Amino acid sequence: MTQKKDQPYNYLRHSFFNHLVKVTGISVLSFMLTACDSQQENAAIAPPLRLVKVRMIAEPSQFQFKEFPGVVDAVQKAELAFRVSGKLEKLQVKEGDIVSQDQVLARLDDKDYRIQLNSREAEYKQVHADYLRARKLVDSGAISRSDFNKLQAQNSTALANLASAKQTLGYTSLKAPFAGRIAKRYVENFEDVSAMQAVYLLQDTSSLTIKVNLPSSLMIKIRKEAQSEINAFFDTIPGQKFPLKPLEISTQADEATNTYQVTLGMEAVDGYNILPGMSVTVRGRRDLDNETDINSFYLPAQSVLSDDEGRYVYLAVPSGEGLATVERRKVETGKLSERGLEVLSGVNTGESLIIAGMSKMYPGLEVRLSKESSL
Repeated sequence: MTQKKDQPYNYLRHSFFNHLVKVTGISVLSFMLTACDSQQENAAIAPPLRLVKVRMIAEPSQFQFKEFPGVVDAVQKAELAFRVSGKLEKLQVKEGDIVSQDQVLARLDDKDYRIQLNSREAEYKQVHADYLRARKLVDSGAISRSDFNKLQAQNSTALANLASAKQTLGYTSLKAPFAGRIAKRYVENFEDVSAMQAVYLLQDTSSLTIKVNLPSSLMIKIRKEAQSEINAFFDTIPGQKFPLKPLEISTQADEATNTYQVTLGMEAVDGYNILPGMSVTVRGRRDLDNETDINSFYLPAQSVLSDDEGRYVYLAVPSGEGLATVERRKVETGKLSERGLEVLSGVNTGESLIIAGMSKMYPGLEVRLSKESSL
């Protein structure tokens, strides 16, 4: 009888415990889900790695050079024009054509000039015949010496006029004064052109010149007897340098820029179509102050810091694609010059120097790298 009385109680107790287990399980599961969500939210709002600007430390020997922008030009160039006016009859070459010396490039309508030549020829024949008859008669006294002198002068004038008419007719043909390439055409066919109006621009690109402008601070140090290594570099021809030689050095400064123009010669390059007007970088060897310059690095002065322990720099040590770890490196420094602060030891070629935001750097900091350039 007692067991029967306890059955409702046992049933209620069992139901209570089952309900408690379910509630507890749901609470635990909810807690776990909430914890996961919190972790994901914390991960989502984690600050991104700091982006730092770096430069790759180059070979010390590269500090012996100084670079300037330059412009390619032809060794010879000329704007060609007719010496007489007239109507263009034929343009015989196009832009980009290679021409030889004395090749006919264009012609004018020469009808009027031929008429003038014929007139001069007829005039000369008449005057010359009178002169020949007078020469036979002057010795016999048939004509006076003064009359003969007049006929002689007229003969010379008529001959000169005839020669001038022949030369003028020749000016109706435009010829190349030297071999080269037609760089530009300024007129269209059948146009009326005036004397000395430019028709073509002819350039001789068998060899080239490069013009650079140097500041007065550098010009004052140039020595004519110095044999410097000078090379040209083109962005579109990576990894190659082209030797240059000095041709002209201007001694009059440009009024606008206060710079002096230097003209350098360069041989034509097979396989590359280097044309006048293209941009180029000219690199010349510096005059070294002493032998230690050969083994010294020159870093931006603001990238070298100091504290109680001495002078140091921050380097970015690669730790993954586009990622790096900050390293503090003690350095020994020398003199400060226009090239930067001389660093005698502590850094090596190829290392990445942090050049901005150094106050926020500390050893072990993970950072992202910006695009590198060489010092």
